[in-house]
Amino acid sequence: MLKKSLLMFILMTSQAFAQSTDSKPAAERGSDKLDIKKLEQKYWAAKDDDFSVVQNRRYVKAERFYLTASTGIPFNDPYSTGSIFGGSFGYFFNERWGVEANYNSASMSDNDAVKQFVDTYGAIPNHNVYKSSYYLSGIWVPFYAKMSVLDRSIIYFDMGLSVGAGNLSYEITQAEGNISKSAFSYKVGIFQQIFFSEHFAIRADLINTWSTQDKMKYYAPNTNVGGTNTGGGARDLGSETINDTSLMIGLTYWH
Repeated sequence: MLKKSLLMFILMTSQAFAQSTDSKPAAERGSDKLDIKKLEQKYWAAKDDDFSVVQNRRYVKAERFYLTASTGIPFNDPYSTGSIFGGSFGYFFNERWGVEANYNSASMSDNDAVKQFVDTYGAIPNHNVYKSSYYLSGIWVPFYAKMSVLDRSIIYFDMGLSVGAGNLSYEITQAEGNISKSAFSYKVGIFQQIFFSEHFAIRADLINTWSTQDKMKYYAPNTNVGGTNTGGGARDLGSETINDTSLMIGLTYWH
């Protein structure tokens, strides 16, 4: 009898609790759905609107030295053709910023247009020939990415900008003998490198340089015009700003 009374008490208590719960409004009982707006208001402050893209880097540049050996061609020289060989040594403070020192040496010769001009007129066109240069540059790398190759492998590459200043050596070509000179020069380059291991990468550079170079002296003949002797000798033709563009491909070792 006691067990029966106790069972009846439990059933009546459970029923009363269920009725009490059902009588509450839906807002008080809560909902199974997650209220995103309340979470945003509580945990997402206005200062959190500014965020960065986060990605893992398999091959890092920060606090590493590198050495590059490269070769290339002049891109816009109207008088000369040949090859350029160079070397670069640099260091990255972090993934974005670095410094670089580089030296380039050229092996140039007259192109077909100059040779034809000499054969036809027996004279050398007024032009300078690029010989070598060295620069100290600052480097900024704003782009880093991964790319799938035929869904079989992933390559890692970055693209950056280099701005620097240095010295450019050139040769003034003239019939009386070539003259070697040098001038202050500055450069702006765009480069891209593709990493294929922790220590090696392929690098391509498109380099623009500007320098103010002396022009070839003009040796005028001794002539008589209207009874006046004009005199002969050298005539200074002044100087001009020369833009040299080159495309370089090289192999980089990262230490």
